Amino acid sequence: MKINFSFFFIFLSFFLFFLSEIVFPFIEAINFDVFENVKKINYLRKERNNYQKEIKKIKRLVRLKKEEFFLIKKEEEEDEEYYCVIDLFSQRLYLKKGARIVQEFRISGGSGKILTGPFGKKWQFVTPKGVLRVLRKIKDPIWYKPDWAFIEEKKPIPPKNSPLRRVKGMLGEYALDLGGGILIHGTPYEHLLGRPVSHGCIRVEKEGIKMLYDSLKLGAKVYIYGK
Repeated sequence: MKINFSFFFIFLSFFLFFLSEIVFPFIEAINFDVFENVKKINYLRKERNNYQKEIKKIKRLVRLKKEEFFLIKKEEEEDEEYYCVIDLFSQRLYLKKGARIVQEFRISGGSGKILTGPFGKKWQFVTPKGVLRVLRKIKDPIWYKPDWAFIEEKKPIPPKNSPLRRVKGMLGEYALDLGGGILIHGTPYEHLLGRPVSHGCIRVEKEGIKMLYDSLKLGAKVYIYGK
């Protein structure tokens, strides 16, 4: 008995097609619970909407927190006082607000030299180290020339009230008094800035001393360290 394989394969293919495309979908359709699945779909939609609402709330909270953070940061910066740090090693002055460096300037600090006057009196020109404060702010300061300045110039020392002792322009347009005869002030010798050549005061360029005068309040701290 001959078996017609072509007919067999055709019949098998048709049978499989009938099962996959008609019987099984029909069974699934019968078992498909429309109402239950509609309920599931509605539930998932509600959950999705809830998640979206929560995400919007979280985004809004994050935005508000960011605004609050920047507002607080701005207020803190506005509340912070200016102060300055003087590095005698590098001959630099840093105007600071909080941890931020606002501006940097070259300076001239004390030379460290020793001058010997009559009767063995000595002066050493050093800038004091430590934490000082701005005690006075002076506009158009006049330098009261001390005895050592005349000795250094090899000139006779005039009386205490002599007009020879009052010198205009030597301290620049502004000065900050740190006490003990030590000032932060301007200088006509800006070409020497960056080198320790002063008699103990801190010399700063014209634009720098103006900015320091405007920024530092009375009582502002001045940190000085180095050699």
